Amino acid sequence: MQKIGLDKDIGTKQLVVVTTNNWTNVQGKMNVFEFIDNSWEPVMENISVTVGRNGLAWGKGLHSDRWNIGEMKREGDGKSPAGIFKLGDLFGYEDLTFTQMNYVKVIKSILCIDDKNSPHYNQIVDMTKIAKDWNSAEEMCRGDELYKYGIFVDYNTDPIVPGAGSCIFMHIRAANNEPTDGCTAMDKENILQLIHFLNKSMHPVLVQMPENEYHQFKNAYNLPSI
Repeated sequence: MQKIGLDKDIGTKQLVVVTTNNWTNVQGKMNVFEFIDNSWEPVMENISVTVGRNGLAWGKGLHSDRWNIGEMKREGDGKSPAGIFKLGDLFGYEDLTFTQMNYVKVIKSILCIDDKNSPHYNQIVDMTKIAKDWNSAEEMCRGDELYKYGIFVDYNTDPIVPGAGSCIFMHIRAANNEPTDGCTAMDKENILQLIHFLNKSMHPVLVQMPENEYHQFKNAYNLPSI
């Protein structure tokens, strides 16, 4: 089996696959793979995850725009983006030394800007270092444990489109398994295992969509069976 055949090939050898039963289901599963000896080998299987409170919607990513038929993700829709996206830096509340990814330690002044009218929309900023030009933003160092460990999803970047959605992460989910505002969440032990596994030299990506669409993508992009 060949490596993932992206339209924009980045040499991906690590896949994080999140699927749901349909577009509106808020509960899903995560399967993680690494490309070894010319095949996709499972690393984590059928991990329970939670997505946006209103399910999924297509978002621009590494996949071809020809797939983006139907509802597209937009700011404030309560949906997680569907498609194929690079996984970016890790973040968290404390120093981490065991990772093979770039890491951002977040403090109270670190925000993610979700105001679509701000020039800093969908960017991580330190509010002590720039003049405020936004009316809404998300605190990255929260009063709970949800962002204690997390992963930035490179969604709506290069270029950033105002209003297409912002501040998309993978992070710890709430104890009652409630859905997110547009992120993908899982139990603490699972995201720690994922963080240990990810390696920036392997160019990891997130493949996230309903199961029916995944089966179509599987053939088009040489994805593994789940």
